[in-house]
Amino acid sequence: MSEAHSLSASQREQQGVTLDEMLPSAAHVGTLDVNGWRLGIATIEPTAAHRANVLLVPGFTSSRSTFFCIMQELADAGYRVVAMSQRGQPHSNGPDTPDGYALQILGQDLVATLDALGWREPAHLLGHSFGGLVAAEAVIQEPARWASLTLWNSGLQNMGSDKGLADGLAGLREHGPRALWVIERQAAGLDPDADLRGELNRVEQFYFDRGMSTNPAQLDGAMELLVTQSDRVAELRATGVRALVAHGDADDAWPQDQQRGDAERLGAAYAVIPRSGHSSHQDNPDDSVSTLTQFWG
Repeated sequence: MSEAHSLSASQREQQGVTLDEMLPSAAHVGTLDVNGWRLGIATIEPTAAHRANVLLVPGFTSSRSTFFCIMQELADAGYRVVAMSQRGQPHSNGPDTPDGYALQILGQDLVATLDALGWREPAHLLGHSFGGLVAAEAVIQEPARWASLTLWNSGLQNMGSDKGLADGLAGLREHGPRALWVIERQAAGLDPDADLRGELNRVEQFYFDRGMSTNPAQLDGAMELLVTQSDRVAELRATGVRALVAHGDADDAWPQDQQRGDAERLGAAYAVIPRSGHSSHQDNPDDSVSTLTQFWG
């Protein structure tokens, strides 16, 4: 793996490398027509003997580029990998009302993505954060289409009432997407108005632009699910699909004991990725890839 692809999140910010710039040279980007919408994808073919197909699903305020940092290593391990942007996220389009982002609809998009890709054999499915809620829904809908499910720094129910999501949703509905940026910056002790003065560094500007280019209706629908989602463990366990629950040792989204409990109730494999937070694949790509390929293999 090249130096650029092995950067941790903190190293990347220090050196001004954005996620988009971490696309492997062997990968290519494009779009798929899925359920009437154009979804952005990035694809890389295996460089070793083909083992299986993998679909990677991003989380809230994210996109396909969140996974660029691990795509080459997964290809080198023999996997054909597609990282997607969900409907309404950057590089994809989507409806302009929140009801177009109901969980059942988003789950249908993942199944339809397999059809659009021409993948007939069961694929490994990974959902990061909010993407885990969507991935679980897709497995519950069509278990025969999936070789496994990985809940990556994610949960099988809402995130709880202590994350400020309800306030964020109210701010989004009153003031638009920039309200989420302001709330996050204030929580981190950073200047919330640096964007107005053009004082963001390259990495900060990337994240700001990514958030502002997400359809507000997608943000609304996703936040509503993060606030209200009911427990899905029993439904998911009934599918019989192999599962892995994995999170960073410093993950601060879904409580870690809750994620561990989800794994136990699900009868799933469980892993903690060292030296990483909520985006384990970005913070520690090598251990993330090792964990995933060991589970898939």
